Amino acid sequence: MIIEQAQPYRQEIIALLESQKLPVNDLPDNLNDFRVAIQNQKVVGVAGLEIYGDFGLLRSLAVHPQFRNAGMAHQLLQSITEESQSRGLVALYLLTETASDYFDRKGFLRITRDEVPHEVRLSSEFSHVCPVSAIVMKKTLKTQNMKNVLVLCTGNSCRSQIAEGYLRHFAGNKANIYSAGIETHGVNPRAIDIMKRDGIDISHHTSNNVNEYLDIDFDYVITVCDNAKESCPYFPTKAVKLHYNFPDPAKATGTEEEIMAQFGKVRDMIRQYTQNFVNQNLKPSHAG
Repeated sequence: MIIEQAQPYRQEIIALLESQKLPVNDLPDNLNDFRVAIQNQKVVGVAGLEIYGDFGLLRSLAVHPQFRNAGMAHQLLQSITEESQSRGLVALYLLTETASDYFDRKGFLRITRDEVPHEVRLSSEFSHVCPVSAIVMKKTLKTQNMKNVLVLCTGNSCRSQIAEGYLRHFAGNKANIYSAGIETHGVNPRAIDIMKRDGIDISHHTSNNVNEYLDIDFDYVITVCDNAKESCPYFPTKAVKLHYNFPDPAKATGTEEEIMAQFGKVRDMIRQYTQNFVNQNLKPSHAG
């Protein structure tokens, strides 16, 4: 299998996309930023890139059913990512109705449409081709100084979700932030509520298993409960491992007001910890 520029294969690309019920009417005239996977002289996979200023829109990623589960989609995605980095793009965006779990594993994060740059929202994919129900995802493209940070907890429900929200807020474009659990318990509604009270929306976060991220080269792995530290899988990377055992607000009892007070207390502890982490470990580099 080889990856090639897609321009000479327009009709084959259209046939493949139509067979997978993906849009073709808005394909650009110039497919130089698309890539195809060729097997036995046939187009069996495709992925496209549209460029809007400093941002890229990933679209039309499809692999013929006979060639799935062989790493072909990963190679196409890697080719588009490398091309995006070589062009100096800072982030990739996409819309998906059926493959969000796959892109979760590839380091894309679910976001709201309001978080998408204006020029990308003007694209045909965002403006009228894909339904408003499609999931919006983003991957910040890692530069030389950008870090990958994973926050790990037992169920990826409360503490790690709060930490992810604050780390994204404080780190900005200095890091790609992920959170995961040894298990997945879903995002706790009270965690969403207590973060909303501090002006941070984590309602679009998802609860992910740590095994989904084993192929990401992390620089930091932060465990926020003792169980996660003891059960943390081996990451074959240079990741610096940090630990702080925050109280579990999900175990709080009493009236709703008393429970939310405990959530607020833990939230404030995590806010301070994550702000200190960013200040100490994600300082901008200065050349010269």
